[in-house]
Amino acid sequence: EIGEALASEIGIVAGDWVKVSSKRGFIKAVAVVTKRLRPMMIGDRQVHHVGIPLHWGFTGVAKKGYLVNALTPFVGDANTQTPEYKSFTVRVDKV
Repeated sequence: EIGEALASEIGIVAGDWVKVSSKRGFIKAVAVVTKRLRPMMIGDRQVHHVGIPLHWGFTGVAKKGYLVNALTPFVGDANTQTPEYKSFTVRVDKV
């Protein structure tokens, strides 16, 4: 899910395939363009949000390259044994 401003900026319309990448890996997904996600101004820089459902599954159940877990940083809380991240940086490109 991406906002209309980001979609317009990179030439994406609803239903286009996109590649979402981070330093850890990438996934391919169908773009959902929405009014719900609007850019923020941080200092003098415009920053966009990208919404991706976070999920997990057993090895072999899902196709490689489609799980958001391929993007997330490998950081875990030692006490609770759960992921420690809430957000991270990605790049969105039209496929």
